[in-house]
Amino acid sequence: MKKLFAFVAAALFSVATFASREVVPSDADLASYATGTYTMCIYNDGACNGIVLNGTYAGWPNAADHATLLDFVEVTGFEGWYVVSWEDATDPAADGGVQAKPIQLDGSGLFNWDYQLGFDQNLIDKAPTTVIRGNAEFLSGNNGTEVDIKNIQPGILVFVVESWKNNPCTAVYHTYKVSLVSPDCNDEDFITPAISGGFNGWAQEAMTLNELKTAERQNANLPGAVFEISFKAAEGSEYKFRSAAEWGADWSNELKEYDAENDEWKAYNGGANLVLGEETDIMYDLGDPTLYSWNNCEKPEPVDSTVYHTIVSLKAPANGPEAVEIIGTFDEWAGTAMELLNTGWYFAELDVMGFQEFKFRSGVGATSDEKWANEIVYAASGEGLANMKFEQLWLDDTYKGTPCKWIELDLSGEEYVWKANWVEGIENVVLTEKAQKVVVDGVLYIVRDNKMFNVQGTQVR
Repeated sequence: MKKLFAFVAAALFSVATFASREVVPSDADLASYATGTYTMCIYNDGACNGIVLNGTYAGWPNAADHATLLDFVEVTGFEGWYVVSWEDATDPAADGGVQAKPIQLDGSGLFNWDYQLGFDQNLIDKAPTTVIRGNAEFLSGNNGTEVDIKNIQPGILVFVVESWKNNPCTAVYHTYKVSLVSPDCNDEDFITPAISGGFNGWAQEAMTLNELKTAERQNANLPGAVFEISFKAAEGSEYKFRSAAEWGADWSNELKEYDAENDEWKAYNGGANLVLGEETDIMYDLGDPTLYSWNNCEKPEPVDSTVYHTIVSLKAPANGPEAVEIIGTFDEWAGTAMELLNTGWYFAELDVMGFQEFKFRSGVGATSDEKWANEIVYAASGEGLANMKFEQLWLDDTYKGTPCKWIELDLSGEEYVWKANWVEGIENVVLTEKAQKVVVDGVLYIVRDNKMFNVQGTQVR
């Protein structure tokens, strides 16, 4: 018995000792992990913070949301080998088909695009992956620093990770201060910049105006305003500047620079991301408007910012919520209660501008999500109504002797229904105040006026 125990212990010790990139799990070893249509097994030497999978299955989210990002788990008995399995509804014929890639978590255990599969600049002559078995396309992406895995085929894909774009296990962190002299759009306005990078999940993080330094520039007749921000990040982290506010707070409003040789404006830094290094106090003096600008600095057409007193009347679909709100850009999507009149119409008085948008939803619920769960939708599709603009629906009128605007919307017809009352396939059955959903033996029916309809709208009783 002692000899048998010694043999088993020696065998287990041998497996643990020699498990490496050369000892590759077989498909049989991975069978218990392969619970989805697609399975990825990788070898990564020295993972320190965990590895997650991002891809088309989740819509490539930026946020560190482990409800959608999948965790790799270590394969039992194979040290350094990690596996994840998933389902993906992407059309295989779509451009790139099913796509996904492993990404290491950062030093705080958070998702960070900087630590995705890619080319380590210190290992530039080395391919970042060695594929062992399975079918997929490994392509160079984003300025040659990343690896895109496309057209992944059903089954098990096994490869060795030779390098990451950056490795959090060897990352050196600093507190950086970044200053930007932002070019003015014209003599009166400037763009408020934001900084977005791997260290903040590529979020739009607004920079702060340094009023003193800006005033000093103006007194010296120097163009531009000075913005600053401080943050902690690792060397090698990538980032960009974009608009935080005026005229398009999105990726369409990035910096551009003038190319004198070709007499044209191009994306700043060739459109490539900027990279943090050893220097921690970084200044970008881009204030000269003849050399630098923003994509959206061509000022848009002026809008009518006149505030008009507006009366909104709504005839809502039957069998609605106890309370109704009008909600939109005019109240920053907070929701404004409407009063139910004895005529059956909902009523609200607002001070709004014509270009502002609005919709209607339930006024019942502790949270905004609960209220949005019951908005007015199209009976044929269940889709919510598009945002409406006041100026598109305004009628001129007077109220208490004062000129005002009036909107009267009758949405009580059969083509509209409250979301809570909508069921797929019953567009021919209009729910009334007496209508109910009934499930009999697992089958959904609609009961109305003492008659029962199936989901196709056919009377069955």
